Amino acid sequence: MSLLNLFVDYNGRRVHAGTLGDDKVFRKTVKSRDKLLYLDAFGLDKGYMDDALRFGAQKIELTVCDIGEVYETDVFTFKSNAIQRRVGKFGSRYYLPLKFWNNRTVKRKEQKK
Repeated sequence: MSLLNLFVDYNGRRVHAGTLGDDKVFRKTVKSRDKLLYLDAFGLDKGYMDDALRFGAQKIELTVCDIGEVYETDVFTFKSNAIQRRVGKFGSRYYLPLKFWNNRTVKRKEQKK
């Protein structure tokens, strides 16, 4: 499977934002602290999300690495319900409240002692 890596500029550095696979799923890893509480949503930068959609993404998958949860949604739901905002130090982002995502818990790897 080939992957298209998408990047974002953050504090003057080029940072990996996520990947778009042959299966047309855009995958991104986040941490639970990244969630914007008052919208109950994770922020996805407009730049790389617009790229992912332009390159044919059909689904979006967020893995919350520190709690072992995976959220999935389709592009139609994302486009129909995402809220575009600028919050704090970040540029324009899309926020899709978690009520629009399908959720599943995955088994986390055992932490080394």
